[in-house]
Amino acid sequence: MADPFSIVAGTAGLLDICWRVSTYLAKVKEAASKIERDLAALAYEVNALITVNESIQTLWTANKGKPIDALSRDARQIDELWQDINMTLHACRGLMDGLALLVEEVIGKDGLVVKGKRDGVKKVLRRQSNDDQIKEIRSQMNSHQNSLQLTLSALNLCYVRSSQASNDVSLGLLSDKVEFWGFKLNHELVAIRAKMALDSHNKAVSPTISAAAGVASQISLNKHFYIPRAVSSMFTGRVDLLERLRNCLFDASTPTETKHTQKRFVVHGLGGSGKTEFCCKFAQDNRQSFWGVFWINASSPESVQHTYSIIAQIGEVEPNERAAKNWLANLDRPWLLLIDNADDLSTPLEEHFPEGDRGVILVTTRNPLNRAHGTAGEGSYHFEKLGEAEANDLLLRAACEPAPWSIPVRDCAGKITKHLSYLALAVVQAGKAIAKHMCTLSNYVEVYDRSWQRIRKLRRKSDQRSGEDGTINMNVYSSYEIIFRGLEATDLLATQDAVQLIKMFSFFSWENLRIDVLTTSVEHPKLQLQHDKEESTKSAMDLKAKARSWRQVLKEWAFWAVTAVQTDPRGLTLPAVLRDDREDFDEDRLMDALDQLNQLSLIYYQEATGKFSMHPLIHTWIRERPHMSTGEQALWCQAAITTLSRSILLPPLETTPSAESLRRHLLPHVSHVLKYQKSIQDMMLENLKARKPSWLVTRTQFNRSQALESAKFSLIYVQNGYFSEAEALQVKTRDYVCARLGLEHAAARRITLFLAVTYSLQMRTNKAAELQEEVLEACRAHLGPTHPETLKVMNTLGRSRRFQGRFSEGKELLQSAIECMTATLGPEHEDTLQAMADLGGLMWMYLQYSEARDLHTKAFNGMSKVLGPLHEKTLIAKESWAMACLSFEDDVLVDGLEAHATMVEIVEERKRRFGREHPWTLYAICNLAKVKTGLGYYAEAERLLRAALPIAKRNLGENHYGTLAGTAHLGQLLVHQGRLDEAEDLFTDIIKRQRYASSARDDGEHPDRIGALWYLLQCYQKHGKIHDAIRTSEELMEAVSTIGGQGLGLLHPIAKQLRERREELEVLKTVNDGSSSQRVLVTT
Repeated sequence: MADPFSIVAGTAGLLDICWRVSTYLAKVKEAASKIERDLAALAYEVNALITVNESIQTLWTANKGKPIDALSRDARQIDELWQDINMTLHACRGLMDGLALLVEEVIGKDGLVVKGKRDGVKKVLRRQSNDDQIKEIRSQMNSHQNSLQLTLSALNLCYVRSSQASNDVSLGLLSDKVEFWGFKLNHELVAIRAKMALDSHNKAVSPTISAAAGVASQISLNKHFYIPRAVSSMFTGRVDLLERLRNCLFDASTPTETKHTQKRFVVHGLGGSGKTEFCCKFAQDNRQSFWGVFWINASSPESVQHTYSIIAQIGEVEPNERAAKNWLANLDRPWLLLIDNADDLSTPLEEHFPEGDRGVILVTTRNPLNRAHGTAGEGSYHFEKLGEAEANDLLLRAACEPAPWSIPVRDCAGKITKHLSYLALAVVQAGKAIAKHMCTLSNYVEVYDRSWQRIRKLRRKSDQRSGEDGTINMNVYSSYEIIFRGLEATDLLATQDAVQLIKMFSFFSWENLRIDVLTTSVEHPKLQLQHDKEESTKSAMDLKAKARSWRQVLKEWAFWAVTAVQTDPRGLTLPAVLRDDREDFDEDRLMDALDQLNQLSLIYYQEATGKFSMHPLIHTWIRERPHMSTGEQALWCQAAITTLSRSILLPPLETTPSAESLRRHLLPHVSHVLKYQKSIQDMMLENLKARKPSWLVTRTQFNRSQALESAKFSLIYVQNGYFSEAEALQVKTRDYVCARLGLEHAAARRITLFLAVTYSLQMRTNKAAELQEEVLEACRAHLGPTHPETLKVMNTLGRSRRFQGRFSEGKELLQSAIECMTATLGPEHEDTLQAMADLGGLMWMYLQYSEARDLHTKAFNGMSKVLGPLHEKTLIAKESWAMACLSFEDDVLVDGLEAHATMVEIVEERKRRFGREHPWTLYAICNLAKVKTGLGYYAEAERLLRAALPIAKRNLGENHYGTLAGTAHLGQLLVHQGRLDEAEDLFTDIIKRQRYASSARDDGEHPDRIGALWYLLQCYQKHGKIHDAIRTSEELMEAVSTIGGQGLGLLHPIAKQLRERREELEVLKTVNDGSSSQRVLVTT
């Protein structure tokens, strides 16, 4: 290590002279304001040098004598950095000695006080005569200060890194301190490199920069890098714009000293001008300055929600836009967000920004008005076209022309790029066409002009407009057309497959299509076919003893016969490469076709992720080429729909996490194809009205294949939380299937129950129960009262009756289901155990806690054997047992420690499996808080609830039963703590009847509202508000009377407790009123 005496002496000596100069300057300020103004900047530099010098002393003192392996990389770097500091300190000492002499010369022999006008003028003149020297010293001082600060940050990083286990660092498991100093060092490196370009004195810092950069490069600080596509190796030009953007986003402040505003920068301009590529290049070059680099596609609301949901999954929060924005807004690490293609005028750009002042945001848009949202530096760039030299270089690189390029070659390139208006995307496409020998450098302009004229002629014939960007987009489109026609003219199998695939891809979302969507569209139908055969055999055996009418047989025969052709793979609308009429799917053939498209830059394939994307302009052009008739659009849109549908397996076939991940991924593609399908159908209807029918025959009536597609797509919507969209598809499918087959058919029952689930997820329990009741009646009529399916539906309806508050009906259904399931399936069958668990929940509502615990114990013990101890159904049963240890009336807890251990285990498992913000996780956290309340751990319980409730409100909604139940328990917890005013405010808000409108029966109350009224009554009584308590007890008695319907609520145990509580309140009222009367008499 550097000589300790030298370091100590150097810092002490430098501090001494710095303090002396600083004192001189401070006294000058008091003596003469004009001189003070001239030397203020110099004083600032001196004080900055003092600050960094003191930090060096502190670091030296804190780390001297600490054991570091002398042979380690950290030890060598630390020694070299201290030696650099030692040399810089000596240089600073000499500089400050010279500065002290200059200051003394300016002050003069007469001292600091200005003795008359003449003396003041002399002082100013002496200062002016030394101007050049002072400026030179200031520059050198600033350079030394930057060098010391940079070395200091590098040393801090070395020390904190050496204190962390080496294997953790190598695995990227960095401590908060390592991350802090790492980002600080990277930030300072960017800032000082920018200063070097402005001040020649800063070039002396180059050796220090090299040493600091060497330290920074040994730690990978970027943990997440999510951009739409990899930066092309042909990226050319705009280097100065990248540098200016870097300088304005990484100013002199460090990540912990950033100004209190979110840094935003807008890149606006024409489509195809290279906006996205530019931002991706910036993200790639500055990757190490950000813990996370993220991207959202802002071209439509659906795309925004989907890409934000991907960010949410990275943050391990609930996969939706609100959760992702909240996560970014509270992320205490530096992040960059690219908001791409923000052209949707229906949504204000600011709605896409995470709240708060954290993070850096880059926006690409064609809308110039969005530049008003820029907050950093210049705020925005306007991209129109490349410079001539940049465009020529890009063309020749894309055309694979060998360098160095001759003057004739450059001249040819110049003619082409000028013809293309120097538009980046058009230039790249031209180069690709030349590289593929579809034309040459010398004849490209001629080929291009023919393509231009052909497109204009066809667009006039089809009455198509030029589009948003008019002639400029035509430059790009004409370039595409040359490549596309070259593909069509090639007889190779790979190119023909490529043409079919690109036409189909234009109806998906343009970004992030996974390859396994294509491969599973071939593999999954085979699994589905096998499953259908097994189900058909099972159904036939079930109905052997049940004679069917000739009408039912005829209906089924007609239903399957009419659509037989549509289920035959050879008759499906699909690209040839995806048809599964061969024994083995040829995946190599698929990859060859994709490779053709990737080579021509018609798609961007990321091998690491297995995803590919298209440029939005290419996506639009392929779909809306003048050569593409409405009939052909309908054909390839249907091919896209068929491919997506065939990749989706309905439960119970595929319920693995990978399948769920695939279904989440499909959301934007499903939304896009359905939107295009609707647009095409509307266009065809207009053509028919105008007597211009399409030549191609397309399916216009809803049929079995479309019903299956709708059912599968509804699963995508349900899994992603789009319940209204799912409902619309399910209603259409149910109406079609039930009209043709009736509820006696299994397919009709399945879609009806699926729709009931969707209603339940929307808290529309009444609608769900109506459908379940219809299915139960159909099962009893056509399968028999003891058939397993009948019993399962009976259990489902019994569970819904509980949530409706119809306890008596629910109890009867559940008890009947358990009795029959035990006889036919056995006591340890999964369905029997589930029914026991559901009955246990209902018995708790009847305040029969012991019976409830017994049922839940049987359920989770049985499920542990049958399904495994960590299966979600087992965990739900265990959670229900823990809740049955609590009493409804006053949170008295039985087996408290065991219940607490159980809930802790469940919360951790849910976090691991679903994430911190999943509804099941939040539900478990709320229940853990209830148990902690029962144990008297009030502070811990409140902390859990206060953290979970904002998430529930954000993700589930204010009126979701989970949010309301959690709020009710927080109120009860406040009552236990004696914070009665706070509790009262919560209860009076959540008892509002409209909050439960979607779940309560028309003639009854929702059980959760009854619970909230009970808690409010207790709160009023403890608060001494007896009259309010009596009024609430009257409202509560009226609500309780509706439990179970038909007046059965008055027989519920809670009614008896309520009557006793009312009598108690009346006594208190009498006592209070009597006391009040006596006080009045005494006063009189």
